[in-house]
Amino acid sequence: ETRTVFAGIKSAYSPEQLEGKLVVMVANLKPRKMRFGISEGMVLAGQDGTLSLIQPERNLKPGSKVS
Repeated sequence: ETRTVFAGIKSAYSPEQLEGKLVVMVANLKPRKMRFGISEGMVLAGQDGTLSLIQPERNLKPGSKVS
């Protein structure tokens, strides 16, 4: 399933760096109206001075559940 998600990560990642990447996201949220459109989830990331997206260790199937 493809979702549109807006995240404040522009300063850390270019669109080219994100293309084709798998990231962990929260998908069971109510869609939210943002300045640029409707966001249908939340990308998870950590930060210790530098933003780092949370990514699966292996190439999991998109839509796999996190536990």
